[in-house]
Amino acid sequence: MNICFLGGGNMAVAMIRGLLKKGYSPTLIRVIESDNTKRLDLEKKFKILTRSEFKQINKDEIIILAVKPQQAESLLKSISNEISKQTILSIAAGIQIESIKKWTNGYKNIVRSMPNMCAQIQLGITALFTQEILEIKNKIAVEEIASAIGEFIWLDNESKLNAVTAISGSGPAYVFYFLNAFIESAIKLGLSKIEAEKLCSKTLIGSSLLAEDQLSDLQNLIASVASKGGTTEEGLKQLELNKLNESLLKATQAAYEKSVKLTSEFN
Repeated sequence: MNICFLGGGNMAVAMIRGLLKKGYSPTLIRVIESDNTKRLDLEKKFKILTRSEFKQINKDEIIILAVKPQQAESLLKSISNEISKQTILSIAAGIQIESIKKWTNGYKNIVRSMPNMCAQIQLGITALFTQEILEIKNKIAVEEIASAIGEFIWLDNESKLNAVTAISGSGPAYVFYFLNAFIESAIKLGLSKIEAEKLCSKTLIGSSLLAEDQLSDLQNLIASVASKGGTTEEGLKQLELNKLNESLLKATQAAYEKSVKLTSEFN
């Protein structure tokens, strides 16, 4: 299906790159972007069609709302008369489906999503939600777009998107924070910066892949590394004493509450 991006920011770029890597034709993709520099850069980089203003070309297409949340209302109101049979896929954080309906004169063919930063390397995870029963071809098209940047899950309740924002949306930053602290610790133990970065990053990547294969048995994985009376056991004791679990819970709870607050403000 034809795809029209409203906005050409980082996530739109990640999605376009992923679609093209999967063999999607550049002729099926267009981007509406008011920033001329961005627009020309997208044309040059991906050989796709770009425009500064929305004009309906194909009724049988997916419109991806990829602007900042603060811009969503004015943009949707300005194009509401141009929308007829298209599916709207929103990646605008915090904008609820009811608001999109209101700003598009009651339009219902809407899917809301929350991708994450890992979409940049096609290893993201995207949560999807819709209030309507989509036509099969539209559902397949939405899933193709989501799978172009990684994996996806469908949610059964829109309110869960606030939790998704706090976990997979903000999650990459938590991992980067941990990795940075891990590297700093390695340097303090006497390793060079190059040695520390290599050892810590590969340990994190390898452990993540191993864990993905045994997610239901993480405690056993921990035990398999932490021999009784050994170095790992001693390190884990410090993590428990410093309440790492509690700190992570507080971090995700704070992110969740902020997401709820912003959602309320945007809508």
